Amino acid sequence: MTTKKKTFKKIPVGTKVSWHYRSAIGHGTVTGVSEMGTNADNTMYSVRETDHHPGEPAIVHHSGKALSRA
Repeated sequence: MTTKKKTFKKIPVGTKVSWHYRSAIGHGTVTGVSEMGTNADNTMYSVRETDHHPGEPAIVHHSGKALSRA
């Protein structure tokens, strides 16, 4: 018996997204996958923030479930 690797549609690189962070909403663009999961919701994505403040990282990592298309 062979196991077949399931495929799923990932969030494409270049997609503008937003996410909730504490009492604010972050905005950015997907730059790639940082850790492959078993579906789009539990896959971790690298996102370049467009509204980051000094001291915050320019690229953050969020699960697909946390991201909404902006």
